[in-house]
Amino acid sequence: MSISIQVGICDCCPTIRYGLQHILSTDLNINMVAHASSHEEMLDRFADVDLDVILIDVEANTQTSFNYLRQFRKMRPDVKTIIFTGYTDKKVILEAIDVGVQGYQLKQADCNEIIKAIHVVHQGGTSLAPCVTTTLLEQMQKNQQLMQAELSKREQEVLDLIAKGKTNSDIARALFISVR
Repeated sequence: MSISIQVGICDCCPTIRYGLQHILSTDLNINMVAHASSHEEMLDRFADVDLDVILIDVEANTQTSFNYLRQFRKMRPDVKTIIFTGYTDKKVILEAIDVGVQGYQLKQADCNEIIKAIHVVHQGGTSLAPCVTTTLLEQMQKNQQLMQAELSKREQEVLDLIAKGKTNSDIARALFISVR
């Protein structure tokens, strides 16, 4: 016996909603149980529906979209979230990760990728488009460079004394180090 995955879709475009409904209907283990054309409608319609996974688009005003998504995740922490969007902007991707989504897929994904993403996320995994992994890798490398660029405690002490107008000799005496 297989488990049916209850899916909701939130996208402002009716063509996307109906297309996803058709795609999902090809998998006997996926049951689309709700759809919404806006984030406001999502909060209303998805509040009490038996859902496992939602596919949600972010709109042009991404901050508003993420505010709604945060509200939804507080209201329904049991539901796994996949961002399904056309946005590959790093800021949008990092915000989605910050919100705590389990998946991020692009609308250019083929049918099998979408279905696989739903199964992976439903089973507790993550499903990320290549643009997300690239963004995360770049962000990690940037953070690593910033950490390496930070001053040590001793370097900060020297800098503070320089800022106070101390000479090299004054600094050496204050920190019990040689002038060199």
